[in-house]
Amino acid sequence: MSQLRKAVVIGGTGATGQQLIKQLLENDKWGQITSIGRKPVLNGKRHDKLQDIVIESLYDLSSTKKLWKGNDVFFNCIGTTRKRAGSAKEFIKVEAGISMEAAKMASNAKISHASLVSASGANHNQWAKEWIHPLLYIRTIGQKEQTVIKNDFDRVSIFKPGMLIRLMENGNWIERIMKSKGLGLRVDDLALAMVYDAENKNGLSELDSSVVYLSNENIKSLITL
Repeated sequence: MSQLRKAVVIGGTGATGQQLIKQLLENDKWGQITSIGRKPVLNGKRHDKLQDIVIESLYDLSSTKKLWKGNDVFFNCIGTTRKRAGSAKEFIKVEAGISMEAAKMASNAKISHASLVSASGANHNQWAKEWIHPLLYIRTIGQKEQTVIKNDFDRVSIFKPGMLIRLMENGNWIERIMKSKGLGLRVDDLALAMVYDAENKNGLSELDSSVVYLSNENIKSLITL
């Protein structure tokens, strides 16, 4: 029997992160999942395969250094909005700043594979002003992608979905319309695709170091293989 995989996850309390952790814990190929965040995952419930690490701030991950070692995959599911963050600067600090700190921790721990949730249209070269949030969002999420591209990983997977269906009872009206019409990408399907990608090279040659999944349809194709 092959050795069971281990993963470290940030953003495990978000819509996608919750689904990712749930699926990893239910998957027999994974032996240990370490979640690092400001809140407990699984509503605080315990699981034999889960290390649920709660810290005061994700801006300084140095206290968790030992927890990163020995993992096979680093999953970045962190995500916020300008409204939740409180300002444009805080939004940037969460999406790009925390992502960079986490990517450095993963790279320094010699984790070979980084898997990151981005967004359709993300571009770190996008011109943007803080008060033009759509453009700021595109640039900031592009900067988030660069955190795994610029650090030292053997393999990088970037998921760039379009509209997501968060599976929340009180989702916003756009999500309710998309869901009713069968549009958008369910976050559990996104998580399933991330797990599949982490377990398979998907035709990558030995010279390939990264793969980008550009759309909902591209992501969905992983889970129908």
